[in-house]
Amino acid sequence: MTQSAEINAVQLRADIKKAMVERLEWFDTRYKIANMFAFRPDSERVYLGDKAKQVCRYCGRAAPEVKFKKLAHAIPDQVGNDWLFDYEECDTCNGDFAKRIEDDFGKWTLPWRSLGRIKGKEGVPSIKSNDKKFRIDATVASTPAETGSGAVRHDLKILMGANDVRHELDEATKTVKLTLDRPAYVPMGVFKCLVKMAIAVMPPDVEYRCAHLKKWILLPTHTFESYPYRPLSILYQFAPGPVPNDGVACWLLRRKLGSPDDCLYIQFILQLSNHVFQIALPMHIEDRKQLEVGKFTTALWPNTWANVEHQLRYGRTGHKDFDMSGTELVRGESTLMTFNYDQLIDQPDIVAVPDAEPEAD
Repeated sequence: MTQSAEINAVQLRADIKKAMVERLEWFDTRYKIANMFAFRPDSERVYLGDKAKQVCRYCGRAAPEVKFKKLAHAIPDQVGNDWLFDYEECDTCNGDFAKRIEDDFGKWTLPWRSLGRIKGKEGVPSIKSNDKKFRIDATVASTPAETGSGAVRHDLKILMGANDVRHELDEATKTVKLTLDRPAYVPMGVFKCLVKMAIAVMPPDVEYRCAHLKKWILLPTHTFESYPYRPLSILYQFAPGPVPNDGVACWLLRRKLGSPDDCLYIQFILQLSNHVFQIALPMHIEDRKQLEVGKFTTALWPNTWANVEHQLRYGRTGHKDFDMSGTELVRGESTLMTFNYDQLIDQPDIVAVPDAEPEAD
């Protein structure tokens, strides 16, 4: 390494550290953590609510009017949650959420979960193109006994035509750039799914303020008129490089008394592997001043896996603001991802790329 490169590396490390410290200080000044959970494969299960109560926190109905036979996931099992469950979610609401909002969230996040090898209820999801000429599958590379970590390690197998315009292959750098199609989804449904997760982990002194949100996420249709609040923003972050993909973490933040008035009342953050999803809950009463003035901001919640050394080695965390206010079905949307590959297998018109670490563009 040349002296100039060493100086640049030192400066980059200092810049990354400074940015992370500034983010943490911003949140520490304005918010307290109202609740948080972090799970890995060896974590014990956590059950929210009172099993004997048998009153649904969402619709307010009680047994025997509604049943509580299903084990309700506080965070959808499609993103790998096998640890956090909710005793106070009735079977009716559980089924409605699965159809109306969790399905949208699953479709919107599908390319990231597939490329990131995030295992859900049915395993790591596959991606299949409508023309059946493009497919991504996860294959078991090693078992828990082989890894010694209690987890299954998956490789990726990508099958596509050699001239398929949905990929750009650079054999010199062993990188592949893929254009991945998203299944059709409703943006507001995606946002509501994160709101539902936030409500599930709320302590009682926060939850009682959110009756309007419970009513909103239970509506059978998505309309602006049902709750005229804009924008419904998801701050999305991606940390490049290898990070654990077999855990789930979430944080619920509540504004401190006496904090600067440039921030919104409640934030919820969900972290899955390389991905962080961050929202401010629509709270028109608590945030009346901020909404009337139209001036509020936020910092980006740091990915707990992407510390200074990780970002120095694999690249800095990137982010994008998604406006999820739309109420109509979005079709034909795609996302671009770039990653390294281990091996190129020559087959007629087929490229196979196992063991990839993705990067979002």
